Parts: sequence; structure tokens; C-alpha cells
Amino acid sequence: MDPQLTELDTKQRIMEVAIHLFAVKGYDGASIREIARIANVNVASLNYHFKSKENLRQEMMAYLISEFKAKISDIPRVRNTAEYAVKVFEAITEDSNKCLNQFKVILESDENSCDTEPYPIGFEQFSSYLATDLGPRVPEAERLWLVNIVFCYIIHISVMSSTSVGKRSIEKFFPKKRASIPVYISQLVDTLIRDLNNRYS
Repeated sequence: MDPQLTELDTKQRIMEVAIHLFAVKGYDGASIREIARIANVNVASLNYHFKSKENLRQEMMAYLISEFKAKISDIPRVRNTAEYAVKVFEAITEDSNKCLNQFKVILESDENSCDTEPYPIGFEQFSSYLATDLGPRVPEAERLWLVNIVFCYIIHISVMSSTSVGKRSIEKFFPKKRASIPVYISQLVDTLIRDLNNRYS
């Protein structure tokens, strides 16, 4: 077993193993017995903490979303939206294997955080920068659109940079390889902000 897993409490250790197995094998392919074996707990302990495989998935999704929110909320204050977007990318890709597994699980889940969230995840944090970078005439719908576009790009490039095929693509098409990703993120954000400000000036 991974030495890092032994230091986690039982419930979190089960979730970390489940995230990995659900990402690699899918929900149907990962069994409760295998999750328990790799987490070094018995099936009774797993059932005690989660009651069922479906409940484990639901709690795991809530955990992933909560962890993602905490990660982007903990980013220290920076100067503008473009710098914050780069910091979000860096926070997400801090552990590339974990990043890839988490997004695989989220993409394959029936759970949709958008059903309960009034705004996209991260909108509150981005809004504090957009309040300064965007002119007062830019409507909220356009601000929502900008945050969605930026997040879509950050997630896309985060997932790509966490895979072998993505890394090869980055090495081929990005002039300075991974080091240039923050530059492209900054350029995208600056371009979108400039376009909206020009449109509503």
C-alpha cells in the first residue's frame, strides 16, 4: 500500500482509494472488496463508514468538490484576474496524477454540482478580481460567461498536462513546453477582459 495512505484516517483513506479505482476502472469496475483491500480495511469497516457503494460515490463527489473549492479559496491574493487564473491552474496541477483521477471521476459521475450551486465553482473568487478589471457596464451574464470560458480552458489544459498524450502535445506545440502554459492562460484572460471592456465601453 502507498505509504502516504497509511497516514490518513480510515474514512479518508477509503475515499482516496475509491477515487483512484473509480478513475482507473470506472464505478462499475471497482468493487467494494477491492477498495477495502487496497485501503487496508475490512468490508465491514467500509460499510460502517459509507453504508453502500453508491453512498461512497456521493460522499466522494461532495469531498472532491469541497476540496476543489478549498484549494482555489486558499490561493493568496494576487494583482488581477489573469494572475489568479494562473494560480488556479498551478493549484489544480500541483499533483498531476491526483488531478487526472479527480477529473475522471467527476466527468463520469451522474452528480452535478451545478444543480445546487447558484454560480459556477470559483465564480465568487474570480468576481473579486473582475470587479476591478471589468468596467461597470459589463453585465453579470457576460461575467459568468468569462468565468466559464476561463475555467474550461484551465481544466482542459490541466487534464492535458496530466496525461502522456497531453504532455507530448504540449512539448510539440508550446514553444517553451509547460513553462509557457501560464503565459497562454494570462493571454486568454487579458484578451477576454479587453474584448468585454471594449464591447461595453
